[in-house]
Amino acid sequence: MTTQPIGESKMTFGPYPDGHCFYIEKSATYQKIQQGVKMAEFLLLRFSHGKPPVVWVVEAKESAPHPETEGDETKAGFDKFIADVREKLVNAFSLCVASCLKRHAQAEEELPEPYKALDLSDVGVRFVLVIKNHKDDWLDPIRDALRKSFQATVKTWALSPTSVVVLNEVLARQHGLILSANGRIT
Repeated sequence: MTTQPIGESKMTFGPYPDGHCFYIEKSATYQKIQQGVKMAEFLLLRFSHGKPPVVWVVEAKESAPHPETEGDETKAGFDKFIADVREKLVNAFSLCVASCLKRHAQAEEELPEPYKALDLSDVGVRFVLVIKNHKDDWLDPIRDALRKSFQATVKTWALSPTSVVVLNEVLARQHGLILSANGRIT
């Protein structure tokens, strides 16, 4: 069984194996606390033979500002974009961990079973930003700025230095996040 595809930022994510995706942005747990709390779209639990599971925290955007553009106003807009994405990703990760730790009563009912069974001391984390129709050569500056904004989070949680990922729609499809043109995950 698979979850229904998720439509976000004019892209279609999924479907994923049952229990692997938690649409956290639409969850009752988030709905209860949403006032003043920004949230990423969804969590995706990925398993690889012989390795610990990895929770992908996914935020989708239709577009992103270009950091190379000159001007203080443009730089401020880019910095705000990075801060906003970081806040959503960190909040989603925090709510995931809080839900796994049973800090929210309603999470017990809606959190998929594979998440409840996670060994939080061993799970990996990927903070993933997917930007629709973004050129490949525009990804590096955004990834570098986002990784810099995540330095404290990566250090305090002892995460991999490569735990922050920025993808365009094509790369997201290659990573199995987005449906292909024929409606299948590739």
